[in-house]
Amino acid sequence: MFVSDLDDTLFDEIDYVRSGYRAIGRELEHYSIMPCAEAVLFLEASSTTAEGFDDLSAKIWVDHLGSRFNAQWMVDTYRYHIPDISLRPGALDLLEGLKRRGVPIGIITDGRSATQRAKIKALGLDRFVADGNIIISGETGADKTTSLPFETLANRNPGCSRFLYLGDNPAKDFRWPNAMGWDTVEIIDSEGIHIHPQNIEVPPGYRAHHTISRLPEALAIFDQDR
Repeated sequence: MFVSDLDDTLFDEIDYVRSGYRAIGRELEHYSIMPCAEAVLFLEASSTTAEGFDDLSAKIWVDHLGSRFNAQWMVDTYRYHIPDISLRPGALDLLEGLKRRGVPIGIITDGRSATQRAKIKALGLDRFVADGNIIISGETGADKTTSLPFETLANRNPGCSRFLYLGDNPAKDFRWPNAMGWDTVEIIDSEGIHIHPQNIEVPPGYRAHHTISRLPEALAIFDQDR
């Protein structure tokens, strides 16, 4: 079975961040609070998303005291918007190659259920992954720092004797699949745009068995070890 992380693996998470900013900006422009482009630029200039929401809310209140467009409204709009995102180059080739081979595909991802499922739908991943093989921490109550997401997927697929996990974050993506005897592959952030850093000190068991720079390379690794 071929299993993948979602954010910064099959798509660039920064694209989701920008999509959320645009959703906020469009609403603010619609209600004549400020132009969309101005809101987006303001948020992009902030050091963190949370800080951007707080500062933009304060800016809005200067001219619209008591406005409902506060930081919590921005958080909710961001989390529940319909994302405008696309798969990374090579991701579709990888998924279609797996489908042609009849290889079952799974996703293990951390995040809120509504947010992660909106991403999965927007990316068209539900064409490749059965719903029962989508493991989201917000639905299971445990993230990838624990073994539960990986054990849950393995238990749902008792007929699979081999698993490969593709991810990007050595802090949490590979420890448990390594311990369970899965093969592991890390997609390298060659453009320096991933949310989580890869060049960090971790114990040896946290490192992936393979590193790749292009997603279709993961298919070749899977084929070699079949």
